[in-house]
Parts: sequence; structure tokens; C-alpha cells
Amino acid sequence: MLLPVAAMATLWWLSSREPEPRPESTARALFYNSMHVVAYGCLAGSVWLAWTRAQVASHHAFRSRGAWLIATLYGVVDELHQSYVPGRVCSAADLASDAIGAALAVVLLRGISGVAPKSGSVAGILFVVAILSIGAATFAGW
Repeated sequence: MLLPVAAMATLWWLSSREPEPRPESTARALFYNSMHVVAYGCLAGSVWLAWTRAQVASHHAFRSRGAWLIATLYGVVDELHQSYVPGRVCSAADLASDAIGAALAVVLLRGISGVAPKSGSVAGILFVVAILSIGAATFAGW
């Protein structure tokens, strides 16, 4: 479980920093919003992989739901934490991107590992939802 804890510590450290004043651009906003999907996908994936060798691995649904839930709940905690950092905000759009990224990672890992070999269509749908979420967060000014 060292990797998930390290991922959480890194996310906490990154969200604790005051953002540097920079001119806003669409490209920067797209990059920032897409990093939520990537970061929380990595967190959920690291939890899922950490549990692969544990007894929980025999309970695939628990491992998958648990990894998604831990990453998503950590997203809630991190968003609340950011509300106390000057220059940062607590954002429902960011939390949605976190949850979608976590779900996408779990679905992809389930497909790759053979736990759910027909998860490709679900992964495709989640990928499209992630793109829409990033776009909505960027262009709606969330």
C-alpha cells in the first residue's frame, strides 16, 4: 500500500501550493482539468494493484469498487482541503473528473487482467464521459 499512500501525499502536496498567477488560456485549462482524470486514475489503479496480491483479490468486485471509492473519497477530501488554500477552490467539476478518472482506471485494469474481459465498451464510454467532463469544466469556467 506504499504506492497509493505516496500518490495521496503527492496530490495533497500539489493541492496545498498556491497557484502562480498566470494568464488564463484554454490550453492550460484543458491540461489542468485533464490531469484530474489522470491523477485519480493513477490513485485508483495503484490501490487496485496493491490489492491484487492481498486476500481481497479473490473478491474482484470489492477490489474494484473499493479502489474507486478510496480514490473518489480522497478526491472529496482533497477538494475540501483546497477550499482552505489561497487561490484554490472546491470544485464539483474537479471531483467529477476525479471520480471518472478513477472509474476509467479500474475498468481498464479489470479488462487487462481478464477479470472483466468485455469491459472495453464500458472503458470507451468512460473515456468519452471523461473527455466531455474535461471540456465542460474548461469551457464552462468551473
